[in-house]
Amino acid sequence: MLWIFDVNETMLDLSPLDSVFAQHLGTPNARRDWFNLLVRSALVATATGQYRDFAQLGADCARTVAQGFDVQLPPAAVEQLGTTMRRLPAHVDVPDALAALRAAGHRLVVLANSPQAVVETQLAYAGLTGLLDQVYSAEHAETLKPGRAAYQFVLEREGRQPDDAVMVAAHDWDIAGAQAAGMHTVFVARPGHTLLPTWPDPDAVVVDFCSLDALVLRRVS
Repeated sequence: MLWIFDVNETMLDLSPLDSVFAQHLGTPNARRDWFNLLVRSALVATATGQYRDFAQLGADCARTVAQGFDVQLPPAAVEQLGTTMRRLPAHVDVPDALAALRAAGHRLVVLANSPQAVVETQLAYAGLTGLLDQVYSAEHAETLKPGRAAYQFVLEREGRQPDDAVMVAAHDWDIAGAQAAGMHTVFVARPGHTLLPTWPDPDAVVVDFCSLDALVLRRVS
């Protein structure tokens, strides 16, 4: 089975960004405002058939959120945000689960909206590179997730049919995109994350990577 993992929030912990927003905007809660705007911007780009560099979108969204606090972010603050984004830790449940899946003979790859260079840096810093077989960025499909072309790009590169692949993500829109591409799906219910209402259920819902056990494997493989 080909396992395809989302990166930000699914595998990596975004909480270190809280201190950056607290420093410049006075509240760590601005991080969620920023990430929600970033996701919404990516969704609009995809829905209108456009491609936008996800890292550049992140910088632009940070400036927009700052304006809501009557703050104009200096270039150094935007650079600090980008640097911190590249130095996020893995959620504690991720490494052992990846190692177990790989030991069971599964192929593990990631599909991120972030540019290739960014996601490779993120995974290396988090110590996950050696647990993965390949790293893919949606930039090569010129379509951000949840656009179907991003998922199909990975399937084509891997030489797999959709039924032989499972997408693992903590984002409802990522699950929906993978379902549209015909993949199996596993939703990771990280705190604050829920599924889309009136949407097809994923093949499995887990609270963290530790729950990607034999029961889940049997349900999606």
